[in-house]
Amino acid sequence: MRRLKQSGFNLIEVMIALVVVSIGLLGMAILQMTSLQQNQSAYHRSQATLLAYDITDRMRANMDEVDTGSYFAASGALTSDCISYTGSASGCTPAEMAAHDLAEWQASLVNELPEGSGRVCRSDVDANLVVLDAEIANPPCAANNSNNPVVVYVWWNDEKSASGATTQFSVSTEL
Repeated sequence: MRRLKQSGFNLIEVMIALVVVSIGLLGMAILQMTSLQQNQSAYHRSQATLLAYDITDRMRANMDEVDTGSYFAASGALTSDCISYTGSASGCTPAEMAAHDLAEWQASLVNELPEGSGRVCRSDVDANLVVLDAEIANPPCAANNSNNPVVVYVWWNDEKSASGATTQFSVSTEL
């Protein structure tokens, strides 16, 4: 009896193994990409937290101007020219120092966060602290003469997140 020899069976096994390995590598690449996106988002949240605490620390150093409302300006670029070229703030009045603090804080928001913006105000305790996209320029804030806690709002474009929407972050603190 003569045996017939099978041919090509090993080639099919190799091709199937190649497809399985390719799918596994594709899955690893997607996992790596998602990890990088989430890492960037976490970095922005960390920066937002540091920047929120930065302005609250500056406010603690200048409490008289917190009481007068100098720190509760609307979001946007502010200017201050009380700082000399040497970086010394010794010639500033407390009001000028508040304007300088806000100007530096706003500049840091723009530099550290994509499309970064922020605002400091007294919390409107009756309002929900989650600010809608339509309210970003004007979050729910109480009058300065209230005894409500100070809230720091920080926004940025979190384009790397799954939603791709503007992310809002707020820190409420007692000064």
